[in-house]
Amino acid sequence: MIATLEILGYAAGGSCVARYEGRVIFVRGVLPGELVKVDISEQPQSKRYANATLIEIIKDSPIRVNAPCKYFGQCGGCDWQHLSIENQKKMHLQTMSDQLQRIGKFSDLIILPVMTVPNESGLHYRTKMRYAISDNGKTAMREVRSNNLVEIDSCLLASKEIDRVTKDGWNPGEEITIVSATEETLVLTEKNNSPEISFKNRYGTWVAPAGEFWQIHKGAPELLIAEVLARLNPVAGDRIADLYAGVGLFALTIANRVGKSGRVVAVEFDRRAYRSATNNLKPFPWAQAVNADVARYLTNAELVNKVVVDPPRSGLNSSVINHLTRMDGLTQICYVSCDVGTLARDLREFADLGWQIGKIQPMLLFPMTAHLETIVSVSKLS
Repeated sequence: MIATLEILGYAAGGSCVARYEGRVIFVRGVLPGELVKVDISEQPQSKRYANATLIEIIKDSPIRVNAPCKYFGQCGGCDWQHLSIENQKKMHLQTMSDQLQRIGKFSDLIILPVMTVPNESGLHYRTKMRYAISDNGKTAMREVRSNNLVEIDSCLLASKEIDRVTKDGWNPGEEITIVSATEETLVLTEKNNSPEISFKNRYGTWVAPAGEFWQIHKGAPELLIAEVLARLNPVAGDRIADLYAGVGLFALTIANRVGKSGRVVAVEFDRRAYRSATNNLKPFPWAQAVNADVARYLTNAELVNKVVVDPPRSGLNSSVINHLTRMDGLTQICYVSCDVGTLARDLREFADLGWQIGKIQPMLLFPMTAHLETIVSVSKLS
């Protein structure tokens, strides 16, 4: 169905919203205030919602910029190349505020300005790229909301080291992952997916399974560590648990701060990440990696006074939150989130159980996309 719509605002997930005949319409590639012609899906998600495909921008927004990538609009890898970094930050603040109010029922939380790595351009930041290989043997990305492939000869989000890897001559139908670390670039295929690779910054050196369990943005690990340390303030003698620890990004640095009189436990369910965490923590005898489901671990966990959690997009479940809020001696939780919606839900549960929500720090670590990292402290009221 062809329709002309006025775009009303931003939505979570990389779209904007409009209204048409009583339904909310989600449209990608547009901006609030624009007048656009779209094709509304004949198979609506529900009687209340539908997706639409942009056909033409009749009246554009004054904040629209030209997308730097020639594949933008076809390739599904980016959401916001038509916004400057500063306006992407404003957009994320608006959608975060909306989700905290709508999902978390909060009206008075303090949201700090969106943080980025220094001199963020939004380009050449990704240390990992996953490509499908087309029938022509060329690297390709998938179209928006589709499994159709778009052949690309370059990706402006990929690090320059990754982008130097040849983009043709691959086996049709294959999928490859290219990873760039401190001093090396690896190409992983289905037959060669187990190498480990090292990452280094001013806080330490980590070894991780190539292509997994590491922040995508080359500047993200250092920035995240600094923000977690600022909130947890680990000192000698602290007993701290790192839950959903991955390869020990936070645990290693925390172990260095608490010293021999302290204790660090890094809990990770994935076997490969757990083994890497074990090796990364070897220099610190007072730190231990545990291979366990977090909820099950907490049923019989050793006592700690501080916790950092970095769960997947699904967030924490009620069992984990209940165990944490009932743990004797635990006074502070640093929550690292990669999904604002589940964060809002979980913060509401903490608040209802009598815990105080601190200032919220959003972090733009996936420029040009709808993804947002967030760090917030949750403290036990005296």
